[in-house]
Amino acid sequence: MTVEDESASLGSAPDQRPKPRWPRRSKVFGNAVAGAFLALAVLFALGVVATYFMRDRTATSPGPQTVTLTPSPKAGAADGRFFSSLAIYGISDNGNEAVRQRFMEFGHHTCFSLLPPHPQTLDSTVNGIMTAENQDVASGSPWSPQFTHDDAEHLAQAAIGAYCPNVTR
Repeated sequence: MTVEDESASLGSAPDQRPKPRWPRRSKVFGNAVAGAFLALAVLFALGVVATYFMRDRTATSPGPQTVTLTPSPKAGAADGRFFSSLAIYGISDNGNEAVRQRFMEFGHHTCFSLLPPHPQTLDSTVNGIMTAENQDVASGSPWSPQFTHDDAEHLAQAAIGAYCPNVTR
């Protein structure tokens, strides 16, 4: 046999390389990437489910709206009388603390305006309350209710009864 003779078999023995114990790195890396994508998909799905369960369903309630006007826990006895009187007159703060504070401001301003040394008439004080509240509405305050002359007069009467009962009406 010569080297040029290609037909001769060389008598190859089977390859005796040992099999690796560990899988190849590319397979481990592929499994890790697939696991990471699976974990992200599960987290996304949990986020969607949590968002669904946490959404506010009260806005679509078919029941009628109810409005309760109660004095806040930190309100004193005079504030309680004032807000109770407003509720009797049908004037509501819709549960909004800013409107509640504005009504108390109007109430204290009423007493201040009617007391000496420069007392104003009740009618001018009522007109001032009505103008100020309706300016709040016109300026875009979403919580402020539109006031009529009667509403402003009732607020002034509630303020006098609660904050300054000795003032001359």
